[in-house]
Amino acid sequence: MVIRLKKTKEKAVLNFHPWIFSGAIASGESGLVSGDIVRVESSSGEFLAWGHYDSKSQIRIRLFSFDAAESGDLESYWISKWNLIYESKQKLLPIDTTGFRLFHSEGDSVPGIIVDCYHRTAVMQLKTPGAIKLRNWLVNFLSEKGFETIFEKGEKPEEKSGGDSFFHKGNQTEPSFTEHGVQFIADITKGQKTGFFLDQRDNRALVSRYSKGKTVLNTFAYSGAFSVYALLAGAKTVHSLDISKQAIELCERNLVLNGLGSPENFDRHKSLVLDSFDYLKTMDSDFYDLIILDPPAFTKSIATVNQASRGYKDINMRAMKKIQTGGLIFTFSCSQHISFDLFKKIVFGAAKDAKKRVRILHHLTQSPDHGYSVFHPEGEYLKGLVIQVDGDT
Repeated sequence: MVIRLKKTKEKAVLNFHPWIFSGAIASGESGLVSGDIVRVESSSGEFLAWGHYDSKSQIRIRLFSFDAAESGDLESYWISKWNLIYESKQKLLPIDTTGFRLFHSEGDSVPGIIVDCYHRTAVMQLKTPGAIKLRNWLVNFLSEKGFETIFEKGEKPEEKSGGDSFFHKGNQTEPSFTEHGVQFIADITKGQKTGFFLDQRDNRALVSRYSKGKTVLNTFAYSGAFSVYALLAGAKTVHSLDISKQAIELCERNLVLNGLGSPENFDRHKSLVLDSFDYLKTMDSDFYDLIILDPPAFTKSIATVNQASRGYKDINMRAMKKIQTGGLIFTFSCSQHISFDLFKKIVFGAAKDAKKRVRILHHLTQSPDHGYSVFHPEGEYLKGLVIQVDGDT
């Protein structure tokens, strides 16, 4: 199966970008089925890359190899590739850490494949037809690596992988794992994403560095992971805030798991089942001196970037207005379509409207096991800043 590109559309592939859009294709689509492996050639017939075809996506081909000898049609190719990635990820893990991302789609040159590991449980997400065709080989690979539970998670009932989530092996629904020696539970069947946000691991460790003696607000708290780190580091008080009661219950279970009390007796922690936007607007001024703003993605398409930008600006401005002078804000965006440059402009606008003097102390991104290719900047989805609010302008 050969796809030829238009002469004007070859540059991106020559620069090793892993996506080919529908408008770049000159010929070769007739008779192709989604998930087929295709050989991508230049307009003059020279080899460029191998990739998986998807007739229903604007990203028609996701490339997995730029070597003419590696067509990807044999199981041995993928097993060898997955083994190399596995070994590489093991070297990146901190001490006492059993929760990590094994396969990060284009970031690991395995487009469409996400696998998060929680000790002996592996959670798969197969997001493209090409990835789905590799399902059985992938399950066998994970089983041979010693994973006792292998769960495939769909995002929606009608999603591309063909339906609901299901177990390939085992039945562990709430695996426990460690992160820098801190213990957590991942709710893999009912929780967000694969059950936990592993991409914030290093940023949680940074929160520890600044939390001792602090009064902390963790908005959009979900599993309460930032709260656990802050309390273990000696925070004076931590308030965990989420609109979901189920999320707050998971947060409290993680506190108990780390010996931080019980729901009836958390001496330094308070749970708040409230809307984060509303709470930031009405909370007392000068009470918190460390605030964490880690909202879900406010946009999943370019069309709603402006609306999302207003949301990010709103929560940052409210936090800046209410935090103690000299306080720190850990602020994040996990929206792929919000670039780092745009995110900094949003924070600038929030500081201007809040009439606060703000300094940037750290630039933050996803943990190393979520690394992205230098040829695929779209893989940098998590952007974060640690800012200090020094006072009124």
